[in-house]
Amino acid sequence: MAKQLGMSGKTVQRARHLLEALGLAVTVAEGRYLTTAEREQAHAKHGGHQLRAASTRALTLPHGYTPPAGSDCTAVENVQLPTRRGVKKIPYVEKRSPRRAHPRTRKEAASRRPAMTHSWQKSAPSRPRPIDIQRLAAGLCGRMSWLDRATSHVGKLCDVLDAHGLSGCGWTAASLLDAIQRGRLERGIALVDVESQRDPFGYFVWLLRATIDPGAASPFLQLHDESQRRAERQAADAAGEAARRAELVACADEIDAVIAHMHAKFPARPRSVRRRFAPPHPVRDLPTEHTGPS
Repeated sequence: MAKQLGMSGKTVQRARHLLEALGLAVTVAEGRYLTTAEREQAHAKHGGHQLRAASTRALTLPHGYTPPAGSDCTAVENVQLPTRRGVKKIPYVEKRSPRRAHPRTRKEAASRRPAMTHSWQKSAPSRPRPIDIQRLAAGLCGRMSWLDRATSHVGKLCDVLDAHGLSGCGWTAASLLDAIQRGRLERGIALVDVESQRDPFGYFVWLLRATIDPGAASPFLQLHDESQRRAERQAADAAGEAARRAELVACADEIDAVIAHMHAKFPARPRSVRRRFAPPHPVRDLPTEHTGPS
């Protein structure tokens, strides 16, 4: 629900508690871990490995509510939500299914396996985290001690960096922090005290997404790619020049024949005759200056 609404899970929990406090919702059955027999029944029912049963909640009308005249206020029958594999025609919970999580006798309690902790319930990642992402996360935690304290596990930071497309982009902790600083100055984002933030890790994730484009390459990798493209262009130009020279060598006999034909047709170079042209207007004698009496 939190993912569909675009908010955190705590906000959804607070909203649910508020509905219960206002008398608009009640919890019919709390979620619990299934017993061994219940797990076997669940596996026989849908073929999956189910360890827990979800809570059952229902919307209600507050006490003292008077329905409008002519409205149907009959209770709505509770139905099971469809699973990922589709809707089955048979009910999910049978009538003879156990209704309590705790054993009734000491003998059942002794034979029952200990409940699995929440850390065991987490499914393993579909693929191992990239080694460059692990090194980048370790470098960030080493440079910013508050980031290491803000995250419950460094894998959480690795997942954020990997989801942002920074794997295989050549980023280091120093280059990433420098890029975040430049992006913050370019976008006019004011730097605040991290210790004053309620969620320092969330602030870092927001700052990363606001300053670094998804899948952006590091400056070092950009220079490397540019030099590689420049080398490819130079190699292409050299290959073109070599092909042109090879073509000239292949046509050398034809070129020599054309030059010999030109020498035979024009044995001597004609000399150009220089002509002297008279000036368009004759130069007139300037009057001389007289110093005596006129």
